[in-house]
Amino acid sequence: MKVLVTGGAGLVGTECCKLFAKEGWDVISVDNYTRAKIFGKDAETRSNIEKTRKEYNIEHHEMDIRDEKIAELIKKSDAIVHTAAQPSHPRSIEIPMEDFQINAYGTLFLLEMVRKHKKEIPFAFCSTNKVYGEAPNYFSYKKVGRRFEPLDPTLFDGFDENLRINHMMHTPFGVSKVAADLYCQEYAYLYGLKTGIFRMGCITGGAAKAVEMHNWEPFFVKKALTGEELTIFGHGGYQVRDVIHAADLAKLLFEFVKAPRPGESYNIGGARKNSISLLESIQLIEEVTGKKMKYKFGPEREADHIWWISNINKARLHYPQWDIRIGLKQVFKDIYEALSRA
Repeated sequence: MKVLVTGGAGLVGTECCKLFAKEGWDVISVDNYTRAKIFGKDAETRSNIEKTRKEYNIEHHEMDIRDEKIAELIKKSDAIVHTAAQPSHPRSIEIPMEDFQINAYGTLFLLEMVRKHKKEIPFAFCSTNKVYGEAPNYFSYKKVGRRFEPLDPTLFDGFDENLRINHMMHTPFGVSKVAADLYCQEYAYLYGLKTGIFRMGCITGGAAKAVEMHNWEPFFVKKALTGEELTIFGHGGYQVRDVIHAADLAKLLFEFVKAPRPGESYNIGGARKNSISLLESIQLIEEVTGKKMKYKFGPEREADHIWWISNINKARLHYPQWDIRIGLKQVFKDIYEALSRA
């Protein structure tokens, strides 16, 4: 069996390459290393795939997902895991056209290539919780300790896939991902493709790059290690995120590929178990690193969530052999150890 992983040098792509290789699959990886062009040299991912290829036998191509040559790779693949993206909602405000070209058009192009050349294979797409835009901010919250919690008790397990997506701000990133998300659904309903949509929360891990506009967890840890002052944007740091290690996400994508449920969408993050506010994360990072952090507060970012926890019950129901394995403290330890080696 052979899997094609787009964005194979990235955080999620790297974990997918490793897992599929461990499971005995032949792995084809493609990446054009755009991340460094978008975020700067600190975000380069070439080193990720180089390291991974030293441990595993992976066929890697420096290639854009919009290159027609990718059709030849699709033809010889038995599954596709599409992780390639422009992943930053604040950065998308500055580069809306490039964001659209990568996220919306790039995904549509891949779907067309699959439809034309190998429509029977599973296609797992990494979407985002930003498809819901500001919807979480229309609920009411209260401060509980050093975090916000919803007043509505039915939200205890987080937001499920029925949260609305219209009549609010998304940022161009959210919009381009909505388009890609819906195209993946449409290609299942209309053309019969075996697509699955995974609306990710905060995905992180040791392979994550520490840049301010994406992957806040390693960026926070980096600030602790350098002693530089951190800026927390908006909400007094009480905003809540759910954090999942990319290895746990990769396991779910693998389970989907083995037993695809066409057209289904899943909210996927750390859930209640791995939820943390930015203020709480300061305390945890100080514990993990042994470093005292300096921080200040900045303005709120556009369409930034006040509170987000992914309700992952649907994913658990459809794939009962899957669950979150890596706890919050271990996630931050993994990041700390990776940055310490860098």
